[in-house]
Amino acid sequence: MAKIVQIAELSVYGDDDEILLEDLSFTLDRGEVAFIRNLSDIQYETLFDVLVGNLSPDSGQVVLDDRNIVRLSRKNRKQMLGSEVSFLPRNFVLPEEKTISESLEFKLKITDSRHNIQERLNEVLELTGLKAKARQLPREMSDGERVKAALAISIVTRPELLICHKPFPGLNSKGIKEVINLLTRISEKQNMSVLLLTDRIDDNINGVNVIESNLDSRVVS
Repeated sequence: MAKIVQIAELSVYGDDDEILLEDLSFTLDRGEVAFIRNLSDIQYETLFDVLVGNLSPDSGQVVLDDRNIVRLSRKNRKQMLGSEVSFLPRNFVLPEEKTISESLEFKLKITDSRHNIQERLNEVLELTGLKAKARQLPREMSDGERVKAALAISIVTRPELLICHKPFPGLNSKGIKEVINLLTRISEKQNMSVLLLTDRIDDNINGVNVIESNLDSRVVS
């Protein structure tokens, strides 16, 4: 099966040669939803920073959607990836003075002119179960609804790949399972691959695969 993420012997070192990541290797198939487990918080954060283009690795290969991003500048990485790869950071902040509908419309206007905006907006609200919340501000929503709103903004441009860094703030196990089920439905509906950088997922959730890390999470804390 074709791979949409290919990480090979990725190494990142900090100050005084502190090992953040060393020789990390894994792949993600197209259309797959998976999480990589057994990394420390710093390792998850470092990997996300490399993938999003905020940090250049010391060695190794990083291929996203058939594009090797390692040798590109930060600016060129983000321009090249465009709307094909979407990133949901750990501390994603929803625009507090915009309704969910307004945030989705704004994202579409600034990133993608291919879609009929109103049609796509309605489609995403329906897909994420937020249609009844479309005119609410984030502060009027529950933690679970806010996570769904962040996901809606991340997938509104129909990315081929979504990479999430610890995307379950404030959620209990039931809430996490609900969001995971939502992600698997979105993946099937949009033929989207999902890479989750988190260890807060049970191994037995249907539709979600486990990527075993070849690193020792005790290297950094």
